[in-house]
Amino acid sequence: MIIAQISDPHLGPPGARLFGGYDADAAFSAVLARVAGFDPRPDIVLLTGDLTENGTPEEYANFNRLIAGFDLPMVAIPGNHDRRAAFAAALAPTPIAIGTAPWFHLTVEGWPLRLIGLDSLGGDGESRGVLCAERLDWLAARLAESDRPVLLFLHHQPFATGIPFVDANVCVNGDRLGEIVAGHPRIAGVLCGHVHRAVQRAWAGTIGMICPGVAWEVPLDLSPAGRPRLVPQNPGWQLHVWSPEGGLLSHTEYLPGFE
Repeated sequence: MIIAQISDPHLGPPGARLFGGYDADAAFSAVLARVAGFDPRPDIVLLTGDLTENGTPEEYANFNRLIAGFDLPMVAIPGNHDRRAAFAAALAPTPIAIGTAPWFHLTVEGWPLRLIGLDSLGGDGESRGVLCAERLDWLAARLAESDRPVLLFLHHQPFATGIPFVDANVCVNGDRLGEIVAGHPRIAGVLCGHVHRAVQRAWAGTIGMICPGVAWEVPLDLSPAGRPRLVPQNPGWQLHVWSPEGGLLSHTEYLPGFE
């Protein structure tokens, strides 16, 4: 099974240039074209949050404009720059699979690997992720339903990255999520976005992976005195290949030409 992951495009209104002159439309379109043209074609695409910069209806309309004609199955969960009401209103009429209110969790069946998406968004406009007891109970119930292998995905990273200014805002109750994951060895991996940097680590008996953003990058800064900041980056995405024999194999790619 081949899974493409795209995270954090931060789309603005059509044609908008965002922080640092970032051309969101061009970067997202380039990643979509690369994924659609990849050989062999991915079976499904995971959109792991922050589809828009401010969560406005105009920005979601721009998102829908840019994905028009994209013919691979897609699944989306919200990130902290998304707004649940606008996210649902814009995506529910499209072929993109999303969850239902109040939490936009979902399961994706019918593939060799079961996909489970978690809504880790706190309140609207809140940057830090939250996994409350209700959400974790939902996940535990889904994991109890089947003994099939699982790939879990959410926007906010539930584990430390080694970058102090990032780890100061690790997802609330990420440690509790780790306990649940550790109790289910059939979880092939935990995929995230949010950090705007490719990170991999052993975590809770599986592998935790963070997809680089389409937009910007958090620099590699392990200094305790490091300050939160973003730097320019070519847009990135990840490709995950799963097989019963080999488990999860992942690649990160950055597209040239966006200096």
